[in-house]
Amino acid sequence: MNEYLKQYIKLQKPFRVTQGNPDSVCALYAFKDELEQSEDKQAKEILVDVYDLLGFKKSAYDLLCQIGDRSDKKILKRLGTLKDYSEKWGNHYALPKPKTPEEKWKEKERWAQLGLPAFQYHPDPLDTGAFEESQEGVVCDCCGKTTHIFYTAPFFSVENIAYLCPACIASGEAARKYHGSFQDNYSLDDGVDNPEKLDELIHRTPGCSGWQQEYWRAHCNDYCAFLGYVGARELRAMGVLEEVLDDPMWDEEQKDMIQESVNGGHLQCYLFQCLHCGKHLVWMDFD
Repeated sequence: MNEYLKQYIKLQKPFRVTQGNPDSVCALYAFKDELEQSEDKQAKEILVDVYDLLGFKKSAYDLLCQIGDRSDKKILKRLGTLKDYSEKWGNHYALPKPKTPEEKWKEKERWAQLGLPAFQYHPDPLDTGAFEESQEGVVCDCCGKTTHIFYTAPFFSVENIAYLCPACIASGEAARKYHGSFQDNYSLDDGVDNPEKLDELIHRTPGCSGWQQEYWRAHCNDYCAFLGYVGARELRAMGVLEEVLDDPMWDEEQKDMIQESVNGGHLQCYLFQCLHCGKHLVWMDFD
C-alpha cells in the first residue's frame, strides 16, 4: 500500500463517518491540493478518488481518462459511471471548501475596497450572486451612471428594469423611483415589530432568487442575514446542519427533507443567520 493510499484511507474515514463535517472537508481539500502538485502516477490515481469523494465528477472523469488503464474492466466500468455523472452535472455539485475566518474577512475587504455599500441583511451579495461584475460596465437605470457591479436578483416593480447599481439599492432610490421592492413584505417571518427594519429589508436590501416565492427568515425580533444557497452537504461542511434542524418551523418529515437536500437540486435550501445570537436558519422550496 503506497503512502498516498494510506493517507486517503485515513482522511476518507472521518469524512464518511461525519458525513462531511468542516474539519474532514478541509483536510480532504488540503490533500487534494497536495496531490494536484504531484506528477507521481500513484498520486494521480488517488486524486481521482478524492475528486470523486468531494463531488468533482468531471475532474475525476477527465483525470481517469488520462491515466486509466482501459484494458482493466474495473477502470472501464468506473469511467462509464463517472462519464454519466460528468455529462449530467459536471462539477456543479462539488462540495465547497469551508471558508476560513481570514477568507471571509478578505471577501468583505474586497467589497469595501470596491467602494460598495454594506448590506446588513445580505452581507456577501457578490458571493451569493445577487450582483455580478462587468469589466466593460453597464448603465444603471436608476441613476444613469456607469457601474461595474450590477444587480441580478429579483426586483418587483411595474417597469422592467435591466440594471441597478449597489448605491441606488442601498439608498432606497431604486425602490422609490420605480415603486418597487426587493422582497415581498408578506413572504417573511413574523416577529419583527420595527417598521424601519421592514423598510430596510424590502426597499434597501438586495434580494435572493428562489425556485418559488422567495422567503426571508427572522430571529431575535430582527430579520436575518442571507448567507447563500446550500444543501445538506454544505450545511454539514459548515457544521450547522444540526443547528438548522433545531427549528420549530420544521416537522420531522421536513427535517428529513432538509437532510436530503442538494444545492441546486429539486429541493433547495437558503441559509440565514441571526444578526444578534448567531443562530443559523434555513428556508427551503422545490423547483
